[in-house]
Amino acid sequence: MIDAEQAKTLVLRRSEASSHGRERFAIQSCTLSERGDYWVIRANSEDFVVRGIQERCYVGVNAHLVNTVSGQIETVGSGRSVDQYLEDKYDAAAAGAMQYVLGPAFGKDDKRAVIRLRQKLECSLQQAIKLVLPESSNWIIGTRRTLLHMQAMLLREGIATNIQLRKSPISAESIDDSVWHWDALKLALNRVAAK
Repeated sequence: MIDAEQAKTLVLRRSEASSHGRERFAIQSCTLSERGDYWVIRANSEDFVVRGIQERCYVGVNAHLVNTVSGQIETVGSGRSVDQYLEDKYDAAAAGAMQYVLGPAFGKDDKRAVIRLRQKLECSLQQAIKLVLPESSNWIIGTRRTLLHMQAMLLREGIATNIQLRKSPISAESIDDSVWHWDALKLALNRVAAK
């Protein structure tokens, strides 16, 4: 197992190599991830960490993750939290070759739910029915964490959904990890209905 001191040394070497030796770096913090599989290390320029010179602060990197077994280093960008990065990584490993897909938790026989879907998406009744048919009930593909956020948005609108792992969800819209709001989600669902 890679211990904390070895992990810090690996990160410092990598950081200094990326600056081509023009900058010395120092460790800000080093903690073990919740599962104990990564050292979460934050490093920055020595001038910033040790001397507090703000203008010498490097930006763009939130943390370096050092695998406790292999010593392999992954970098988490500043636009993302370490917890989110690890959650997505663990979810992807659990999914394997499958994909997380958001779809309806009801079928065309639930007339009330179909009408609510039509009203909320501001689409035709035919499009709403199409969205709940088995062949087009794969709505959105994305990270499990993002789909959970979308599922909560839909539930607030009274639309029941579920998240499943599927092999090849053909009709689904693929999304990234962007900030999603109701209008963007509604637009994505309308694109699925129009396919």
